[in-house]
Amino acid sequence: MFKMLTRVQNIFLATKNLEETSRKFSIFFGRKSNFTGQSKNLGIDIISFGLNKTNICLISPKSSGIWSETINNFLKNKGEGIFGINFSSDNLESDYNNFVKNKLKLSDKISGNFEGNNKSQIKFSFFNILDNDIKSLNILISNEIDFQNNKVYSKNNVSKVNQLVIQTDDPESIKGIFEGKLRIRLALDKTFKEWAGRMLFFRLGGVTLEVVEGKDIKQNSQYFGIGWHADNYNNCYNALLKDGFSFSEIRKGRKKGTLVSTLKKPILNIPTILIGLEE
Repeated sequence: MFKMLTRVQNIFLATKNLEETSRKFSIFFGRKSNFTGQSKNLGIDIISFGLNKTNICLISPKSSGIWSETINNFLKNKGEGIFGINFSSDNLESDYNNFVKNKLKLSDKISGNFEGNNKSQIKFSFFNILDNDIKSLNILISNEIDFQNNKVYSKNNVSKVNQLVIQTDDPESIKGIFEGKLRIRLALDKTFKEWAGRMLFFRLGGVTLEVVEGKDIKQNSQYFGIGWHADNYNNCYNALLKDGFSFSEIRKGRKKGTLVSTLKKPILNIPTILIGLEE
């Protein structure tokens, strides 16, 4: 049995205007970015925000590189939004070999650097999952790629990623990969009559990967939205309203004891909710 993946380490958001998008997220998160730089290997510029154990990485194509053409095509065909995610491995070489034995289709391992504008260097090694059922999700598995600098932020701000929503017309295939091959814990698999569809909730390092069945999806599996958690829900909600963000009225969440509200004009048009606990 190989070791489990440890967390959702990075969520990559593709944008055409890195500086403007960074400004909006800085206000939304109530904090400055942790890292600004580029990767010549990948051919991208990057600005990263640290939220608990997950980095929100804004990326734009810069020059020729491993990712530049893929991101350009993504922006052209799908528009700005969630480009991909990164699972962290505590033993990349061992996991790679075991995933191959488990008949998971993988790319070659890729190594390189992120170069910070402050001259810092962050080395990385990763590989992509190429199975057709989730290839469109751009999932990579890497060693530790941590842009955070351990700053402490106010509990009145957005505190962490609560869930990442994935739409698919074949939830059973994703279950086979996430649970069967990647060993990500399946916390709930249920068909909800009110939504007339199946929903699977996978948990990894405190983040929920919410897989939603959608019969009307005309393409491969795709990211749909993000749920942000606030430790102090009412204070965060009111602060964001003062900062110019427009939310729906607060309502009770599907999970008992939670509150939720929908961001009406989300950044990068990513469907967005703010979630927290009843006080």
